[in-house]
Amino acid sequence: MIVSYRELIEDAQWFCDQAENTPKSSKVQERFSTSSILFSFMALESFINDMMSDFTVLPAGLLTAHELGFLAEKAVELADSGANTGKFVVTNKLRYQSLEYKIMFLVARFSGDSVDKGSALWQRFQKMKDFRDSLTHPRKEAMNVPLPADAGEAVGVAKDIIQLVSQKVWKKKVQF
Repeated sequence: MIVSYRELIEDAQWFCDQAENTPKSSKVQERFSTSSILFSFMALESFINDMMSDFTVLPAGLLTAHELGFLAEKAVELADSGANTGKFVVTNKLRYQSLEYKIMFLVARFSGDSVDKGSALWQRFQKMKDFRDSLTHPRKEAMNVPLPADAGEAVGVAKDIIQLVSQKVWKKKVQF
């Protein structure tokens, strides 16, 4: 079953709504808030990864090997044998990219613009990504307790970044 970014953001909003309507400071509220934050970033990553995948099928010659490798999240290496000897080629080795780099690349490469890393939106994104990371990579000395407000912020940031990338790259708004 394939789940779209739209379904994931709807789920994130549902979890957020549940968190807001659950008794305060309860474990259930914390679980709903956590789920909302994680689903928000799943939606954002799904949108960005799908867009990157779409660009990997552009006609040959429109993108460099390094750009194709980045989009496909594959390593690019200099071929030392065969017909491509001395040329950079995309390999089957995985080379994952951070979400921030993916967003910056898509905007810069396909709009000619750049992400304003000093903007309020980017700062909100960084803050919520750090919060999400603290949930997915917990450390007992720095445990965060997610609240419904955090869940709401994560949903909003995910939607706003999706909107930003869509408008910059495709020149159109996304309907949620």
